[in-house]
Amino acid sequence: MLYETIKKVGMIALGIIFVSCQTAPRVIADLAETLPSRSADSVMVFKTTEDVPASARKIGTVKVKDGGLTPTKDCLFANMLALAVKKTAESGGNGFHIDEHKYPGFHGSTCHRVNGTMYLLPDSFITSDTRAALNNLELFEEDVVQERASRMITDKRDKRLNNPKDIFKLSAGPSWITSEIETYNRTYKSKCGFGLNAEFQHIWGSGLGIGINYLYFGTSFDEGFDMSMHYIGPSIILSLMLGERWRYEASLGVGLSYYAESVTGNYRGLSYTASGSESKVSPRFGLGIEYMLTKKVGLGFQFSWLTMTLKEPEGYDSKYDFYGIKRIDPHIGLRVYL
Repeated sequence: MLYETIKKVGMIALGIIFVSCQTAPRVIADLAETLPSRSADSVMVFKTTEDVPASARKIGTVKVKDGGLTPTKDCLFANMLALAVKKTAESGGNGFHIDEHKYPGFHGSTCHRVNGTMYLLPDSFITSDTRAALNNLELFEEDVVQERASRMITDKRDKRLNNPKDIFKLSAGPSWITSEIETYNRTYKSKCGFGLNAEFQHIWGSGLGIGINYLYFGTSFDEGFDMSMHYIGPSIILSLMLGERWRYEASLGVGLSYYAESVTGNYRGLSYTASGSESKVSPRFGLGIEYMLTKKVGLGFQFSWLTMTLKEPEGYDSKYDFYGIKRIDPHIGLRVYL
């Protein structure tokens, strides 16, 4: 009960702090001269592409910025422009030229930002309804915003799907058997060995692709027991580009695994060697990340999981639900984009 009360009080306090931290847009003006204020309806607005009349006199500049944690509804273009116009009228100007309009962006402010110059125009130039002019300008700018947003989304989608079409990958590194392995005098909880991974991929424009994988693993045990594993099989791939150089992928495949073992020992002065092998269909799952150094060459890290069931020996009293090999392969290697 006490915990729930403290939790509610904490949530209320956090809400109050968040609301109190929200700030209005900042209006920063730099005045060259001081004039009597006038009505905002008398301010004529010039777009960035329009020229101010030669008879106009500059009286200062104004910037309307994000105040930090500014609610999005308060920093739409219409609101930010209205603040600039209001400041122009308060400063005694009747003309405002938009020098720069900064749009919201993924990596910048979520607010529109307006920088401009305040002017004093002859009254004869103020012939149109300023409110109507502002509405037309707002509609124009919102159309620009929608177009820019659509273009940004399209560009990001195209970059994500702009995968290399054909890729050859060669990776190597340590690999670990994570399932228990029993020898005649010891049980290994895990075992490290050397692994090699070669793969060819073909990626379509959608980011989906197919590949063919070859994996090798080899290790030796203290008892003179050597083990090797080979895997080859097709895979389905989902590839994604983040930026122009980083590429991520996930793959799932089912292929043929070949397991081989050999034991070398000495019994009563006589050397002996015993061997065996087995083939099974095995699933494989992989995750990868790579950095494209150039359009032709990259470096990558790949993590693979492979499971191979084995036939239990006759008379073997299994204490495990699974008899076989489970392996992970964290490999680093070269990528060639064909």
